[in-house]
This record gives sequence, C-alpha cells and structure tokens, in this order.
Amino acid sequence: MQFVHDVQQAGPARVGAGFIAILTLAYVGAFIAFVPLLTLLIPLQAAVLAPGDKIGLLSLVTLWGAVTASLANLGSGWISDRTPGRFGRRRPWILCGLIGVLLAYAAIEAANSPRGLVIAIMGFQLAFNLMFAPLHAVFADRVPDDQKGRVAAFIGLAAPMGAASGVLIATPLFPSAAARLIVLSILVSACVLPLLLTWREGPSPPRASDPTSQPRSRLSADFGFVWASRFCFQIAASVVGAYMLFYLADYARYADRFTGATVESGLAKLIAISTVLTLAAGFVGGLLSDRLGRRKPFIFLAGGLLASGLLVFALWPQWPGPLVGYILYGLGFGLYTTVDTALVAQILPSRKNTARDLGVMNLTNTLPAILAPVLAIVALGPTRSDWPTLMIASAAIALLGGGVVYGVRATR
Repeated sequence: MQFVHDVQQAGPARVGAGFIAILTLAYVGAFIAFVPLLTLLIPLQAAVLAPGDKIGLLSLVTLWGAVTASLANLGSGWISDRTPGRFGRRRPWILCGLIGVLLAYAAIEAANSPRGLVIAIMGFQLAFNLMFAPLHAVFADRVPDDQKGRVAAFIGLAAPMGAASGVLIATPLFPSAAARLIVLSILVSACVLPLLLTWREGPSPPRASDPTSQPRSRLSADFGFVWASRFCFQIAASVVGAYMLFYLADYARYADRFTGATVESGLAKLIAISTVLTLAAGFVGGLLSDRLGRRKPFIFLAGGLLASGLLVFALWPQWPGPLVGYILYGLGFGLYTTVDTALVAQILPSRKNTARDLGVMNLTNTLPAILAPVLAIVALGPTRSDWPTLMIASAAIALLGGGVVYGVRATR
C-alpha cells in the first residue's frame, strides 16, 4: 500500500492531489455521520416517541446533544494537540471516534423512550467530536494559506454530500431506522478509513512559540470577529437543519399538496436539488476567493443568499415557495461553508495548538445548536405554529453574520 507522508515544517508544504482526495473523503464521511441523522432520522424518531410534542422532544435532544458536543470538541482538540507517539496526534483519536460513532448508532436504534433517545444522542455527539476535532485540525495543520481556498472548495463538498446521503436513506430501499443506520455505518467507515490507512503524520511541532505568528492582539480580534460571524450563520443553519421536516409537514402542508407523497421524501427531494447548487457555489466560491485573495465579500454575499431563502420560507409556504427558498439557501450555504473554512484556518493564532483553537471555533457550531431550540420554542409560540416569525428571525441573524466578518483585518 502506498502511504501519504506528512512532514511538519515551520510552514506547511504544498499538498498534492492524493492528500486532498483522502482528506476530502474523510470530511464527506464525517458529514454523512451526522447530517442525515440529525436532520431526518432523529426528527422521525422524535415523532414516534413523542407524537404529542415532537418539537419539544426534538428541541430537548438537540439541546443536550449540543452541550455534549461543545465539551467533547474542546476536550478532544486539547488532548489531540498533546498526544505524542508513533501513530501521530490526530489519527488515533479519529479512529477511536469512528468506532464510537458506530456504537452510538446501535444505541440510537435501540432507544425506545425520550430519555433513551437523549442519552443515545449525547453518546453520539461525544464520539463524533472525538473523531471530528482532530480531523478538522488536519486541514489547518497541513494546508498552506495559498491553497486553503482551493482545498476548502474540495472539502466543502462534504456538507452537501452529507445532505445527499439523506436522500439515499430516505428511499423505499431502506424503510426502517435500523436499515438506514446500517447504511450510514458502511458509508462513514468507507470514507474515513482511507485517511487512517494511507496518511502518516510527521512528528508533532515544537512547543516553542511560532516565530511566524502575527501579533496576538490582532489575531485575537480577528478570531473574535470570525467566531461571531460563524455563530450567526450557524444559528440560521441549525434552525433549517433541525426543523425543516416539521416546517414542510405543519406549515407548507407538503403531504396535503402532493397526495401519496411523504414529508421525508419531499425533504429529500429538496435537499437533492439544493445539494447540486451547494456543490457548485462552494467550489466556485473557494477557487475565486483564492484567485482574488478575498474572503469577506463572499461571506457577505452568502449571508444575503441565506437570508433570502429564509424569508421565502417565511412568506411563501405554498409550492414552489419551499423549492425557491431551498435553492437560495443552498447557494448561500455552499458559498459560506467553503470560504469560511479557508478563512478560519487562515486566522488561527498558532499551529502548535491548532485543534484546541479549532475547538473554541467549533463552539460556533455547538452553541447555536443549543440556542436554536430555544429560538424555535420562543418564536413558534405556545401552539408551535408561528413559522414566519422563526424564519424571519433566522434571516436577520444570517444577515448579521455576513456583516460582522468585515471586522476582520488580517485578510480581505
């Protein structure tokens, strides 16, 4: 077997096509691990276990899962940065996390009560972040600044591919939760294992101060602005990811408008269409941001597109309104995820604590997942039916995220 070697230097060397391919595949596996689970399978299971208050149970599951994810990502990043040994500081934890994810799937399938589902999701989030925190650090460790936009364009394929896997498992070929989780287990393993088997890390970087670091005050301010921008984007994305199935069922009345169709099949079709546009927007955005040497205008544009899609959801629930909204949302989400990934890796304070710093940044993924259920419950009101208020509030937050990024000074 031919191995892909990693040699740590004062600054990372340029990466080749082989490394980009296996890193992209691993990212795809990570997103397959959680996107269809949290956007499709868990809402369906919540509706079965608590038909009288499915939104309440889903919000509870999301809340406790996000709390677990926040702590697990920070801890996993800290441990990964400080792991010595012949197998490297990232690979052992990625492997342990992968095994844990597969075990958590079995626990989720076996959950037969609301409490059991909450505990199973907490276990999944612990295992997933044990895998994802060191995996995410590999990108910042290995990819130089002048390639970050290009490589981010490839690993930006992960989010839409993760969403596309939801389309696959929603087909009649896999009618049960057990069958769907088995398919996810196979896909995740097939995507992550090539990186573990063919990439060898070099020695850990020295613990001395990084002489190439920019002034700490500038970096800290830039880090804060990027953190705030991503936080806003992720609140909007968390609302769409967690509640779109119930939006289509209760507000858009998808099943009533399309006799014989299920809501999950309708969501799968919307995701499939959006995925194509997400792929295109992310890939083009990543390449252009590298070529032009600019990140902030692309993120601002992404905020506008995301907000436009959410406003369509709020004001036009009749078909084809949800389709138009998902197209705009998909374009914005694809553009945002790719360019933001490059920007975050570019403004990290130090290579020696990459995973720890990314763990702090990853709070912008997990804290919004805590706040989104609170926002949903408050905005939807006692009857859980005020969808326009929820979507308009989310649109305003997305716009704010696009504007905050202009506070960054280290890059354009």
